[in-house]
Amino acid sequence: MLIVIAFVLAGVGLLAAYGAFAYASAALAFAALACLLAAGAVVMMDRSRREPKPPAPGVTPASETRHTAGPASVPSTPPASAPAGVPGPPDSVARSPEPLVVMPEDIEASSVAKALLKSAASTGNAVRVTIWRGDGAGDSAAVPVALAGQYDEALVTARESVCASIEKGTALLESLTVAAGGHDESAATAWHYVVPFALGEITGAAGVDFLGERPDLESLNRISAVYRLPLAASLALEIARDESDAAHTLIDTARELARLLDPDAVVRASLAKALDLTGGQSGSVMLYDRSGVDLRIVAAVGLPADVVESTAVRPGNGIAGWVAISGQPLVVEDLPGRQTPARSRGTRSAVSVPIADTDGVLGVLNVGSSDHPSRFTATELETLEALAHQTAVALRNARAVASAGDLYFDTLRALALAIETRDPYAHGGTDRVMHYTSLLAAEMGVPADETRALEIAAMLHDIGMPSSCEEALSADRPLSTVEHGLITMHPVIAAEILDQAPALREVAPIVYHHHERYDGTGYVEGLSGESIPLGSRILCVADAFVAMTSDRPYREALSDDEAVKELLKGSGTQFDPEVVDAFLAIHASRSDRVPGGSA
Repeated sequence: MLIVIAFVLAGVGLLAAYGAFAYASAALAFAALACLLAAGAVVMMDRSRREPKPPAPGVTPASETRHTAGPASVPSTPPASAPAGVPGPPDSVARSPEPLVVMPEDIEASSVAKALLKSAASTGNAVRVTIWRGDGAGDSAAVPVALAGQYDEALVTARESVCASIEKGTALLESLTVAAGGHDESAATAWHYVVPFALGEITGAAGVDFLGERPDLESLNRISAVYRLPLAASLALEIARDESDAAHTLIDTARELARLLDPDAVVRASLAKALDLTGGQSGSVMLYDRSGVDLRIVAAVGLPADVVESTAVRPGNGIAGWVAISGQPLVVEDLPGRQTPARSRGTRSAVSVPIADTDGVLGVLNVGSSDHPSRFTATELETLEALAHQTAVALRNARAVASAGDLYFDTLRALALAIETRDPYAHGGTDRVMHYTSLLAAEMGVPADETRALEIAAMLHDIGMPSSCEEALSADRPLSTVEHGLITMHPVIAAEILDQAPALREVAPIVYHHHERYDGTGYVEGLSGESIPLGSRILCVADAFVAMTSDRPYREALSDDEAVKELLKGSGTQFDPEVVDAFLAIHASRSDRVPGGSA
């Protein structure tokens, strides 16, 4: 009765899990309850068993093959001379010893695999158990999800055998001669036993690998009959958990990507999530370049720098090119048999999905795995496709915002240049001040969004000058007290103008305080030290250097070296010492040269 209830609940859980990601949590709960009932049923079956029982229908091996001799049928009733351990006639007096069945501590796939390995050890030299999921991505019809025992690539149950067992619904036994030098003479032969199981739409198989003598087949059949339900329940729980985790991750990722307004940040976040979701060790995002012809890597993990720089793929060429032009995902899992650059870097399997939405394909998301033989399930492939779609939408939004921002920035720059024409001695000064503020922000590690605000402040810092005292700008005489007072008002006027535009309100404080002095003797408010906004301190140094190296009506321009000496003299009084040190660093590296300018 418990078994029936377990299957019903597990079936409901599977419908929820496969119906939509939104029901993944419910699927996980149902699968967990099914697993608990299944465990209880198995324990009761084990306790109620009094005498050895013949194999259940469909469990008797359908074939026993040697790789060199081809398939040969395994009779369900062997002749009287059959070796011990092979099922005999129903009335036979001689029966094989009851096999040891070790119940798993829980219904986790890894625990079930370990328990099965211990149980199988009573029938032969069992060294490894692999639990396979029967819905691999791409051409892979089975994917390993849990392992127990020692690892040896020569002993991994062949995927073809697993697929055949799942398709036929019958157990299979096959032998394989291990390559010379792989093991000692007493272990020259490996045996692979595969038993399929199913629970609703979920299919899978367990592969048991033996070394040495042929395992006791009858005992294996009886053990596998007991383990089919725990195996199916553990796989159902594994799949439900994977889909629940993937659903929550996709929801969180969609929110995260929607908040990103920088295209580069979008692709970096998308690649990081892709590797996290699949457990991949390497990956890349390829987007069409400005020509719209070639795909180029714009973000990568685990790839050499020269590969990132030099890779250019035409649509239709290679894996990424085929995915881009077809708009379909592609899984490649035979890399161990190919001499490819990816294989030389340790990649054994790879998946590529198009970054696309309803408006078309923008690029390709690639993930590589070094695990053998595969790391990509159908769930992982579907999750990557959903992630790539989210990436395409977020990338288009970020590009639209960036484009609008560029237009906005260009408009402001045109306004600043128009104001600059009012002062014949200020020609080119705006671009130079912007150049130095950008260099200083990068040297001091200012975040990108704050750097953008600083660049706008540098562009518009003198927007209030014409309104305060236009005649004083070109005067070749000392300024009167009134004129000097009017000029000191230009940061106030500029800040009031900028404050009227909501998008420029974070720029206004930078402009308002850019004539403050580090020792507190500046204007407008006489702030000192770090109470002055960092952007204002940076702009103060950049503006002063440009002013000193520009011609004025009352003096000629200073040389670069002379202006640097003046900055050093004012360090700690007029200027922030840290900003001056940063300026000296970029000046010493000669990276502060402005095309067309004196510096």
